Amino acid sequence: MATETGAALEPWGIKPSPLPLRAALALGAGSLIASFYIGTGDVAVATSMGAQFGFQLLWTYLLLSVAGFALIDMSVRYFLVTGKTPVSIFKDLHPVLSLYLFATVVVTGIFGSFSQWNACALVLTGLFPGLPVELSGGLSALVALVFLWTGFYRRVERAFVAALILLVGCFFASGLLVGVPWGEAVRGLVPRSPQGRWFPLFMANAGSMLNAWLILIYPYTMMEKGWRPKELRAQVDLLHRVRLDYAWGILAAALVALPIMGTAAAVLRPFGILPRSYMDFGVLLEPLAGPASTWLFLAGLFVAAWTSGVGWWMSSTYAVLDFYRLPLRIDSRAARKCLVLFFVPSAAMLAIRLNPIYQILIFAAFLASAFPILALALAWRLWKRDIGYFRWTLKNSRGTVVVLLDLFAIGLSVYVGWTNLGEVLGFQR
Repeated sequence: MATETGAALEPWGIKPSPLPLRAALALGAGSLIASFYIGTGDVAVATSMGAQFGFQLLWTYLLLSVAGFALIDMSVRYFLVTGKTPVSIFKDLHPVLSLYLFATVVVTGIFGSFSQWNACALVLTGLFPGLPVELSGGLSALVALVFLWTGFYRRVERAFVAALILLVGCFFASGLLVGVPWGEAVRGLVPRSPQGRWFPLFMANAGSMLNAWLILIYPYTMMEKGWRPKELRAQVDLLHRVRLDYAWGILAAALVALPIMGTAAAVLRPFGILPRSYMDFGVLLEPLAGPASTWLFLAGLFVAAWTSGVGWWMSSTYAVLDFYRLPLRIDSRAARKCLVLFFVPSAAMLAIRLNPIYQILIFAAFLASAFPILALALAWRLWKRDIGYFRWTLKNSRGTVVVLLDLFAIGLSVYVGWTNLGEVLGFQR
């Protein structure tokens, strides 16, 4: 009699068990994923989209959410079979690739968090003009360091659930005070090409939504929780559960973009105003909707930036620990030392007021090259037969859908990554 092993069953032949309500509502790690998506770059892109096109580009979030889901799903399936994170693929391919990924983790972890602490500083100095930028940014980073040092994973997860609810509430409340035409958002879900230069905004959004470290971080959260059963049936049921979790995290990023786009459409678009920064946008809200709208928007921006900075530190710390084969726990001594190594340079860059142009160029170049390489590495690994039950197959409908989603995500990642890299390096004009 056949047993439920990868060799005895056709791939994707087991129907997942119904998910209990309590398990369906356990969306903690998904909220961590969402916070990593939602940072200052996402706020800036959503603001520009709303100011120029209203809700007409809302469909791009849906398209990119599908690709982001598939990329995370690939890393989770690899982890369920092998018990390894995607970093191990690079070690198997070639040592040079492993060194490249390590350098990318360190550089993007430092620069990515620095940009978020800088945004926190701008918000605090905007609300409290007497507060120096260096002090407000350094305090934001220090609070993040203390938060991660004194917490453990479950506490961090719960805090991010609360933070996600708070920032979503702030942005929607700010939009309600402005009077956003919510009905137009439904039409924005229909793919179309509006008049104007919308494609660069799509590419910028894709560079954020297909973030390389989102491919890596979810298996680390599963390792923190001890989520890797040995039995195939339990693995299938677990995959069903975590898919709901990270799908929620990805969709939450689109949900946050909705009120930002709507607010920009109501406040800026009628006058043809394109703000230079998200801080300018926050100030422009006051004449139309009053100071409460500005305060709510800036509060949401601060929470988004702060949680994204924490997310950069966490994901980069996990990756560094993985490279050195250290315990993958955020409350370990090694993790705390690693967090300090990310804190010191990012705080130092705040103190010397590093020109953000250089930071953005270096950060964008590393990030643009990383996620297409990660996607191709996962594809190279997942088509092999030793992946067993979770391998690619066209023999049934579930397997076919998985293959199509994976290929779509890989193709989009390669196109967006190398296109953005060409723009950063000046190959495309």
